[in-house]
Amino acid sequence: MEELTTDLLVIGAGLAGITAALEAQKTGVDVLLTAKFAIGGGTNTSLSNGAFSVSNSLFSREDHLRETLNTGKGLNHPGMVKTLIERGPDAVERLKAFGVPFIENPMGYFMERRKDSASLPGFLLTHPLKERLKNSSIRTLPGLTIFDLVVENGIVCGAFGFFNDARPCLLRSKTVLLAAGGAGAIYRRNDNQRSILGDGYALALRAGLSLLDLEFVQFYPFVMAEPGLHSFILFPPYPKETRLLDENGDDFLERLGLEGDLNRAIITRRDSLSLALFEASRNGDIYFDLRQVPEEKWNDYPLNFLRRSKFPFRDRPFLASPAVHFCMGGVEIDDKGRTALPGLFAAGEVVWGVHGANRLGGNALTECAVFGILAGESAAEYSREREQTLFPEATKRRWERKAEGYLKKRRGGFDPPSHLLKDLKNLAWRYAGPIREGSSLKEGLERLASVEKKIERVYPATLKDLFRKRELENAALLFKAILKGSLARQESRGSFFRRDFPDQNDGEWLKNTCYHLEKERIQVTHRPLS
Repeated sequence: MEELTTDLLVIGAGLAGITAALEAQKTGVDVLLTAKFAIGGGTNTSLSNGAFSVSNSLFSREDHLRETLNTGKGLNHPGMVKTLIERGPDAVERLKAFGVPFIENPMGYFMERRKDSASLPGFLLTHPLKERLKNSSIRTLPGLTIFDLVVENGIVCGAFGFFNDARPCLLRSKTVLLAAGGAGAIYRRNDNQRSILGDGYALALRAGLSLLDLEFVQFYPFVMAEPGLHSFILFPPYPKETRLLDENGDDFLERLGLEGDLNRAIITRRDSLSLALFEASRNGDIYFDLRQVPEEKWNDYPLNFLRRSKFPFRDRPFLASPAVHFCMGGVEIDDKGRTALPGLFAAGEVVWGVHGANRLGGNALTECAVFGILAGESAAEYSREREQTLFPEATKRRWERKAEGYLKKRRGGFDPPSHLLKDLKNLAWRYAGPIREGSSLKEGLERLASVEKKIERVYPATLKDLFRKRELENAALLFKAILKGSLARQESRGSFFRRDFPDQNDGEWLKNTCYHLEKERIQVTHRPLS
């Protein structure tokens, strides 16, 4: 088994992980940045619209605070929100210094792009950061999937995983920073990268941490649903000529009272807009109509991106549907990125606190940058205060046995892992989608139990199966948590809607849902707001 040593191990190479690594290496500590795939690729950052909600000359800190808290419906952590808003402008300036191109807008900043550019904004964001990495002392290790955190005497001191060729690897580190993203891809309909299956949440739970508010999952209203097309998110700004039509050709936006206000609604009313579209789509198809958009506007983003497709977007309406976009719950940290587990820091979507029951559009990337920088600074400081120690022989042998267990092979006529992942995604969309209900949540738990038994009987016949089984285990763990937390919360709030409890109930449910593993079983409790 290969062994590697570093001062700071960063797990995840999206915006949060890269900014944390860049910040930490400035202090002189040895930083190792890992990713399942290419650095910066396979992350939601690379698919993002490049929008940062940050106070500027057009958007005051008071406005940012009000919009964030209003959208979060009372479950935001005030200290985290304060830190986001106060440190947001500095984080943008830091990114500018790294070469990220910005242009001011009424609620913060967008990626600045050439008028004829059809590149996704996420590329404009990650490209200069990757160039910065090349010119730094940071070691990068793409193609390494982390299976477990290494915890000794209650302190995180490294991680264990496999390279893409199935070689096991034990990493010893003074500090670990978790920036592995969310879990949106556990759903059949999502706009995330296919690898975003809850790895970071599962690592934290198995290491003994509690997670918060996992039942709050944000849905984006307008994602392509045409057969044969990818579930590509339809990013704003939308031309004023954009229309939404029901299957009879009637104006759906007029029915919602959103004529002329679609771009603001997509930022501040994603929860109610997604619910309205989901309900409508259950009774008939909803179409996105760009036929009235003038020819000259097709040269501008985002419409110029659509022009690269063979689908005739300009000639006929196309199916659109809500899809999973973002997870609000996750790991609890303080304002320096520290978790309750010594030696472990976290940043990005894997973290809970800023967004409450729903996320204000543009706050995700701002959160990644702000808390990536803060966590990187703090993790570097923590690592400088710790002595590097060798793993005892007993620890090495234990992880060697664990590696053998993961690679264990048996013959059997069991379902292929790819089929089981598809089953999980379908179950998640059916039972924990935009609209939930007590009886269906219970049914979902029963259906999940049968899939879990099949997952237990999967043994890696191929190298691909090794990684797919771990993905299955992580996805099933998160799906079960979402089902249990949704069943326990008997109200509707923000992105979370229970048909059998349709009202927001501040008297009984203005509190956080806590998830932890006890003897490998998800337990759910609640706590008053901190």
